[in-house]
Amino acid sequence: MSADQPMTAIVEYQIRQENSTMDEWLAEWDKRAEDARQGEPETTAYASAINLENALNVLVFERYAQGDRSLGLHADRPAHTALIDTMGERRMTKRRIMSTRFTDLNDFGWWGRPESHDGNAEGMILVILGLRFADAEMGEAFVQLSSEHAAYCWENEPDTVIYSGGLARTDADRELDIKQGDLIFVMGCTDMAAVEKHRDDPNHLALGGKMVEQQLAMENTFRRMYRTTGKGFAWRG
Repeated sequence: MSADQPMTAIVEYQIRQENSTMDEWLAEWDKRAEDARQGEPETTAYASAINLENALNVLVFERYAQGDRSLGLHADRPAHTALIDTMGERRMTKRRIMSTRFTDLNDFGWWGRPESHDGNAEGMILVILGLRFADAEMGEAFVQLSSEHAAYCWENEPDTVIYSGGLARTDADRELDIKQGDLIFVMGCTDMAAVEKHRDDPNHLALGGKMVEQQLAMENTFRRMYRTTGKGFAWRG
């Protein structure tokens, strides 16, 4: 994996509810998101979403066109320092729940449908999965199967707006079971009905049978779901 390949980063925080409401936290964070939108062409996504199982937890997901280089440009912005200082002074964040970075798979799926959907939309559902395989060959075989299915989803599921994945760059330092090289999969849909449509589609269900035929041993290490806040941008228009 090259340091300048396109990269996705996800970080989940828990707000300190005695000092901040979620709306207040998001309003402060949105100033940073707007700066990224205006001043960081290599930041291709910078959005926030609420954990569906814990309304105090907010996910920030970020995408960088040139990997570490683009992340460095992001971190060097004065607005980034201002966000850290302001939230620190006001003690708005209780803790970082988890974070990880993953390098995008080449020629796999897509991120966003800017020609038909608004990347600023509130209420989109994000599903993030961790997958681990017995060996690299099995992982590659699964990616091939999933890539073929992505082409089907692109044509037949217009409300599946994200279908993307990458390889974890390092082990996770907390909460999630992520090891370097794990496949991190991200799917985004316009709403929960679209998630269920994708889940129940016969072509999706058939993937399980294909995995059995190829004797692919896979462990699902985590699964989390989030709803976008409308703050920031899931993709550029």
